[in-house]
Amino acid sequence: MIRVTSRTLVSLALAVLGAATRGAAQVPQTTSCPSSTPAAPADKAQPIVAPIEISNNHVFVKVCAGGTPLDFILDTGAGATFFDLNHAKALGLKIGSAFTVRGAGAGTVAGGRVDGGEISLVGTGLTQKVSSAIDLSNLPSREGHRMEGILGYDFISRFVIAIDYVKEELRLYDPSSFRYSGSGTTVPVTFFSNHPHINTEVRLADGTTIPARMIVDVGSAASLALTKPFVDANHLRDRVGPTVRRRGGGGVGGATWTDMGRVAGLRIGNLEIAKPTTILFGDSAGVFTTPGTWVGNIGGDILRRFTVFLDYKHNRMILEPHAGTNEVFEADMSGIGFIMDDSLHTLIVDTVVPDSPAAAAGVASRDTITAIDGRASTPAELRELRKRLKREGEHVPLTIRHGGEPRTIVIVTRRLV
Repeated sequence: MIRVTSRTLVSLALAVLGAATRGAAQVPQTTSCPSSTPAAPADKAQPIVAPIEISNNHVFVKVCAGGTPLDFILDTGAGATFFDLNHAKALGLKIGSAFTVRGAGAGTVAGGRVDGGEISLVGTGLTQKVSSAIDLSNLPSREGHRMEGILGYDFISRFVIAIDYVKEELRLYDPSSFRYSGSGTTVPVTFFSNHPHINTEVRLADGTTIPARMIVDVGSAASLALTKPFVDANHLRDRVGPTVRRRGGGGVGGATWTDMGRVAGLRIGNLEIAKPTTILFGDSAGVFTTPGTWVGNIGGDILRRFTVFLDYKHNRMILEPHAGTNEVFEADMSGIGFIMDDSLHTLIVDTVVPDSPAAAAGVASRDTITAIDGRASTPAELRELRKRLKREGEHVPLTIRHGGEPRTIVIVTRRLV
């Protein structure tokens, strides 16, 4: 989440929890931007459709800037649209007055105003002014996907946006002519510092129901993430179990460590979300450690179970069910935390949960994974590996190297939470 104060302090949670790679510092030149601009639909009731890519529950949008193709992440937790600072410089944009960015994690990073920044959405003819840039290069290298900027509130609020996770498309409607007639649930939304807040209820296994104001955070890969003040006030570490201690990704402020478990349910309007995996934040988690107007985030692992309509003009969100709505929530069952290097072709073990299947197989931090089931560890293989490691009883052969000859081990997954 991004908030700009009179002292130009920007507070950015951006709890992507498995976000981008350090490759963001280099502008890719492998493809070119389209030379023609599509015409807008003649009927204003018809949406403009932009292709998106869903990766680890994140929504990536193809954009162009100065003839260069870039990948921006769609993020309702961002109060504005931003370039990555290094990409803004590489594009020759003038960087003006500086500010500081703070978010998930204890640290801060640099930001600056941008003079004359603009992007266009590939395949739409739509443009968006970009007046700021922040340094995204130190985000944890967990996604295996480039991220050269963020599409935030100023873009989203221009339209009624439908995020179709199944078709992998973004439908952009004119808010003045949009009429919804589907089977979705309408949820009222209020805004604080340009962030969408909704009222929910967290249900615990002991039958307790706790009212909770949440931020709808499309930029988070997680399902439900709860702040330290909320966790402490309700003694959730004693009431949500079993839990596993693991690195929780983080944001611009660096990596965070969390306890992951499950609550019994989350109620959104008349929807009951059963047993979502739940992150319990503690100390050194930046904005998730300090009290605020909200007590948690609803992220992509919940949102992808619906087609999500964001209608900021009418202060509402609509959650429309699809065939995957009732899919059971699963977390990693291996105990491995991965990163990728700048090339996006080398997979490295970042962390290993004690007493996990990975630990039992002899996997260690800083091991390099050279092959998955005999195939090179590419971003596509990483995406498939993430799915396999969320299925109980999977036998996953990995070829690993740690300073010597490569060896092949087999991880047999089991549920940790």
